[in-house]
Amino acid sequence: MFGLSPALAEQRPNVIFILVDDLGWMDSSLYGSTFYKTPAMERLAKSSVRFTNAYSASPLCSPSRASILSGQYPARHGMTEALGHTPVDPADSGYSTTKLPDFASQLLPRSKRVLELDQHTLAEAFRDAGYRTGFVGKWHLGLAPEFWPEHQGFDFSFHGAPDPGPPSYFSPYKFKAGTITDGPAGEYLTDRATDEAIRFINEDKGKPFFLCLWHWGVHTPLMGKPELIEYYRQHPDPQGKQLSPTMAAMIQSVDESLGRLLDDLESTGLDKNTIIIFTSDNGGLTNKKVEADGNVPVTNNFPLRRGKASIFEGGGRVPALIRWPGVTDAGAVSDQPITGVDFYPTLLEIAHIPRPADQVLDGVSLVPALKGHALGREAIYCYFPHSFTEYSPPGAWVREGDWKLLENFWVSDFWPDRFLLYNLKEDIGETTNLAEKRPEIVSRLAAKLKEHYSVGGRPPKPNPDYHPAFAPVGGWIPSAKEDRLSLDASGLTVSGPGLSTRGLVRESGTFTLRWTMRTERPGKGKVFWSDYADRTFKPERRVEFDIISDGRPHAYEVSFTAADSLFGVRLDFGNGAAPVVVEKIELLTPANQALQQWLFAKESPKLP
Repeated sequence: MFGLSPALAEQRPNVIFILVDDLGWMDSSLYGSTFYKTPAMERLAKSSVRFTNAYSASPLCSPSRASILSGQYPARHGMTEALGHTPVDPADSGYSTTKLPDFASQLLPRSKRVLELDQHTLAEAFRDAGYRTGFVGKWHLGLAPEFWPEHQGFDFSFHGAPDPGPPSYFSPYKFKAGTITDGPAGEYLTDRATDEAIRFINEDKGKPFFLCLWHWGVHTPLMGKPELIEYYRQHPDPQGKQLSPTMAAMIQSVDESLGRLLDDLESTGLDKNTIIIFTSDNGGLTNKKVEADGNVPVTNNFPLRRGKASIFEGGGRVPALIRWPGVTDAGAVSDQPITGVDFYPTLLEIAHIPRPADQVLDGVSLVPALKGHALGREAIYCYFPHSFTEYSPPGAWVREGDWKLLENFWVSDFWPDRFLLYNLKEDIGETTNLAEKRPEIVSRLAAKLKEHYSVGGRPPKPNPDYHPAFAPVGGWIPSAKEDRLSLDASGLTVSGPGLSTRGLVRESGTFTLRWTMRTERPGKGKVFWSDYADRTFKPERRVEFDIISDGRPHAYEVSFTAADSLFGVRLDFGNGAAPVVVEKIELLTPANQALQQWLFAKESPKLP
């Protein structure tokens, strides 16, 4: 146990760490929502520092939770995916080598499924300093009992397993394991978690406490109190952006939980000596629908790009409030970038607890920021080598000041850029990639990023089975693996039958494809298209065109109608031996406006 002087022991503050599951940066009135009602968050903010550039350490729950408790980035502790509800697999120490797409130029590491027991957790640091330690809510850091909260530094726990989300938010809760007991029929889980938290707080007034109240809300399954859902159905978002009454009801229940805690602390006088952290484990969920609400998105992170499970801003930027009585009483707003690994060293400094000698801490103490001073840190990071879809590439990012560099580990026709560079002060929505215009910034930040994701000894590594023919050029790939595309000042040369691109803008209707090309290859060509309902190219979805084979540039134009949102386009030029040189391709909307444009007459600058 760490030794503390009697004077420091008397001053030791209590700590309540409130973590909401999947609460996005815009999912509260405090951060700008005109739909969700969160008066308790606004109440807490009056005596807290509100951070506007706060990030979870990962865009998924298990890794970000492991980072809070360990003070380490996922690149170091090795839990990089949300697998805390699944059995440990011996292969987790290696790399994923099965079912790889053709464009997988690198092998990506598998994720650990537990927070390893050799980690000296934040709870263990407080327990060893003489604190009562309690955990209430979603754990998701190990399926087997030996990895549960009671073996990671918590004296008391109220949790269920397996636990990516509760089987039900209404009692009986139907967890298969854990320490949860059912309440009266229909009891709401968020309310019950609050009851357990308040009970723990008031159990022993003679010792300071460290409590993690890590809500299951607002994770799926989307289940709110019926009367609240009905209220929000009758009071829709005036901006028309956040559309789910069920999500609104769940957020209100979490906010009411916070209000009850604040009331209890004030009624007992504990508010004068209790630190409160309120944040989320990752960004809001945007790529799933709520069927009961008319198949609308779960939430909307606008103006941020994407959401949970993506390396874009919507995946990791989260709300964050820190209340420290006697320091943050007036309330303040900080735009300094912070991340989930910072809470461990921050709380140790506030509570006068020495840092454990055997625990590497990647974060910095936020005490200077809480007192209105600069942190003096160069950069923060995220390593997420998973989840390849048109929604997000597997990758990593570094933020330094206003600059954010993303590295895409699988360059493809979905994601043709290896590096994406954004100035978040000017472009919070990550709409304009500045990588080609600022290669010097890319080079500097890319070196930092590589050093970051190599700390755990499992960075991406070359795929020995990678076929370079499927490296995209300008966002397009060849139709056959044995063929290649080449780009020079004259254009994009196609030696094989054709080329294709995918992951197009989600719109339906009649589109026009225009392009300029030259060739001596005779015959007929074809334009194929696919949509999000059926992503394959099929004969019934094609338009033929005549190829002009005089070797001179000619303009071509083909129109087609996509019944569902357009997904991909393929250009076929037949099987002739003569090369085809494409100079420009344009895709126009049903309103005849340019959706996308690809220019091939000039080679792009090479990036690191």
